[in-house]
Amino acid sequence: MMDTLVRLRQNLHRIPEASGDEGETADYLTHWLAGCDPHGMVTDLGGHGLAVIFDGEDAGETLLFRADLDGVPLSEKTDLAYGSMHPGLSHACGHDGHMAILCGLAMRLSKRPPASGRVVLLFQPAEENGTGADAVIADPRFQGLTPDRVFSLHNLPGYPFGQVCVPGRLFACASLGLDIKVGGSVSHAARPEDGTSPIPMILEILGDPTLLGREAGGPLFMGTVTHLKVGDPGFGVSPGEARLQVTVRAESDAYLSYRTEVIKKRIAEAALLYGLTCEMEIHDEFPATPVDREMAASVEVAARRAGLDVVPLSEPMRWSEDFGWFTQRFSGVMVGLGAGTIPQLHSADYDFPDALIDSGVTLFESIVRAFL
Repeated sequence: MMDTLVRLRQNLHRIPEASGDEGETADYLTHWLAGCDPHGMVTDLGGHGLAVIFDGEDAGETLLFRADLDGVPLSEKTDLAYGSMHPGLSHACGHDGHMAILCGLAMRLSKRPPASGRVVLLFQPAEENGTGADAVIADPRFQGLTPDRVFSLHNLPGYPFGQVCVPGRLFACASLGLDIKVGGSVSHAARPEDGTSPIPMILEILGDPTLLGREAGGPLFMGTVTHLKVGDPGFGVSPGEARLQVTVRAESDAYLSYRTEVIKKRIAEAALLYGLTCEMEIHDEFPATPVDREMAASVEVAARRAGLDVVPLSEPMRWSEDFGWFTQRFSGVMVGLGAGTIPQLHSADYDFPDALIDSGVTLFESIVRAFL
């Protein structure tokens, strides 16, 4: 089975697709999973999502396990024989491995279906931009798949290989992207006083350590400048416009909202003071990913029974996961799976370790047997 799943993972690695544009990946999985003789399949769910269903003989709960379909808008820099064939895109987050793990669970369930209830394997679109989970849940056909419990995992580079990291309250932070466009007027570089440059305002904002930093004694919060463009290259013109993009993160949705409003107010006031126009938009909004404490404890027991090493996740991941749209609506848990000493997520040289597939399949199957 492992040889089959490794080939599958590497084939998926070749065809990373952008969020919301995962048609080739979904078609590939649809044909592959048909060979596992599921009891049902739902395609084009919330976009290019795919749900694969395995029913037990007796009535019982519905368990949903999720993997992510999309790649990352990042050019791959590896010498892999199965490297990305799509320029500017790569599976630098390991979603190819997550899909292979769910396919491995499908293989196990095809040979031994759940004793009761139903297992739904969801291959979800558009995780990277935070829109996919919500779109799946909003799809009317999802009502026929409504889960009692939801599960997911994410590989964690830097954690011991195969170690299951179980959070006590929160797996990942809430985050959003703040896109700020500032407008003034250009002038000759020899007479900057004749124009209105956004540079003084930008320098003031970025020079304020309290605006994008953590409050003394406050909860986790951070603002990271991800893009800054002022005017156009050259030496003869004092610029008249700027664009600043910032990713802000916090442990809770409420605190993220509060700090975002503080930032927006501060920037609007600064723009007014400097005689500039200012437009601000929010993108890539991710909720925090809470977990059901009782379910987390049950997953820990199931993983130990399967012979897996289990440790508590001491603090939430700083990065975000749109699986929070599920765990805020349904009882659920997302866990980390240690990937060993490999490049970090969203690195150009990252590659999901194939040997980790077996640990993921074992974990998910142990959860199925524990609940159904």
